[in-house]
Amino acid sequence: MNGSFRITEDELLSEKHFPVKAIFNMVKDYRFKEVVEGISNNSGFGENYGACVFWNDLDDFDKQNTPFYEGAEFGLHNGEEVIIDAEELLYYLNLVCDKYCKDHLEDGEIIWEYVNKYKRNNNL
Repeated sequence: MNGSFRITEDELLSEKHFPVKAIFNMVKDYRFKEVVEGISNNSGFGENYGACVFWNDLDDFDKQNTPFYEGAEFGLHNGEEVIIDAEELLYYLNLVCDKYCKDHLEDGEIIWEYVNKYKRNNNL
């Protein structure tokens, strides 16, 4: 990440989206492509202190005990969590990918292919 954050406080759509900021800022550069590829397939990821979870990531037990949601849930291990819809996730995805690609020009083509795949998979 070259010492900077992928998402800053002033870029949040809502203060309630702090877990989104925190979790995306935890993703190290060496994992970034893998994470974005997973998101493009509506598949979540975990970091040291939190996770991004799509409905399809849940096992049968969790699906029975969790109200259905669309989009993705970002949760920190301290219990702070938020569910954002597909359009909000696209906003953050564009933001973090733009910043990543400025530092990693060689990955730009594949990263934006993943973003476009996410858009197609979510009718955006």
